[in-house]
Amino acid sequence: MKFISLVLKSARRSKRRTALTVLSVAIAVFLFSSLRAVLDGFSAATEASSSTRVITIRSTSMIFNMPTSHADAIRSVPGVQDLTWANWFGGIYKDPKNFFANIAIEPESYLRMYPEIIVTPEVKKAFLEDRTGCLVGSGLVKRFDWHVGDTIVLKPGIPYYGTQDYTFTIRGVYKAGSSAVDDQTMLFHWKYIDERGAVHGQVGWYVAQLANPDAAARVSQAIDEKFANSPNETKTDTEKQFQASFASMLGNLNLLLGSVALAVVITTLFVAANTMAMSVRERTTEIAVMRTLGFQAATIFMLVVGEGLAVSIAGGAIGAGIARVIINGEFLSMAGGFIPQFGVNNWNAIAGVGLGGLIGVLAALIPAMMASRLKIVDALRRVA
Repeated sequence: MKFISLVLKSARRSKRRTALTVLSVAIAVFLFSSLRAVLDGFSAATEASSSTRVITIRSTSMIFNMPTSHADAIRSVPGVQDLTWANWFGGIYKDPKNFFANIAIEPESYLRMYPEIIVTPEVKKAFLEDRTGCLVGSGLVKRFDWHVGDTIVLKPGIPYYGTQDYTFTIRGVYKAGSSAVDDQTMLFHWKYIDERGAVHGQVGWYVAQLANPDAAARVSQAIDEKFANSPNETKTDTEKQFQASFASMLGNLNLLLGSVALAVVITTLFVAANTMAMSVRERTTEIAVMRTLGFQAATIFMLVVGEGLAVSIAGGAIGAGIARVIINGEFLSMAGGFIPQFGVNNWNAIAGVGLGGLIGVLAALIPAMMASRLKIVDALRRVA
């Protein structure tokens, strides 16, 4: 502890260089924490998915709808306990930049099958009784300063739903009970958009509740066999598989984001190592004098490593702190629907600070070894 002031004084020797090093480490940790938060968000949503729900979409693509006649066929499959369906509406609220998921649902069965959507009995009753009513997530309420009873107007974002605006009344606010459901979504009656659409009786996806989760593979296969060789062939997966497949549509996120983070960290490591080497080189005379006064080689080594550690931890704390504040789906308006909620949690922040410390230690190792092995006579001669 008695050498802390000496370490800090050494770090302040070149304030500009130290500040730039802190900034480079902060950027690396910021990117690491941010990328880790996105991956954790998808992982959390996948892991929180129900094991008793399977999702059926068109085999060609999710963007193509299916007829409502599929509902009776799916219900007839042994093992299916309950069924609901939904459509992606893609409505625009005032400006395309105000993106959030707005989904048309079969209200009674959907709320019954998704207990993660938490609403009071009064709110549920008001929503079910109003064909043009809607439920909005608590995140949307905070984002747009909405209140129960407000009127929301959405422009249809898909030509299939016509060109006239759709007007909704907020009948309640729901809270997300797990990571499988986010609080950035607007839910409304499927019948409202179906009766105004260009083609009636079309469904985006079906969700079936299973009596036995162990039968998911068998039931999924049975559902798809019902529509094999038909104009509307289907693909059925468990909710967890569906979440994972949606993430895979964006590419191999683990490899992509991991590679970016690794490249940034390695680059920062070289920058910090070069900075420490320059710092030690400039203090050759000082190190020689310290050795003359009796400082051991191990002490010199620890002083240099301590300087690198202090600078990097400072940068790591700044980067992790900024990421903790601004990296979340609500702030960036990127969550909702099939994009899970994400954010830099405490563990990500701690890991980021730890990464900063590791960069500092690794960057200072070689300069510290060189400084500790300097011979007093050689060091003084080099300066002279």
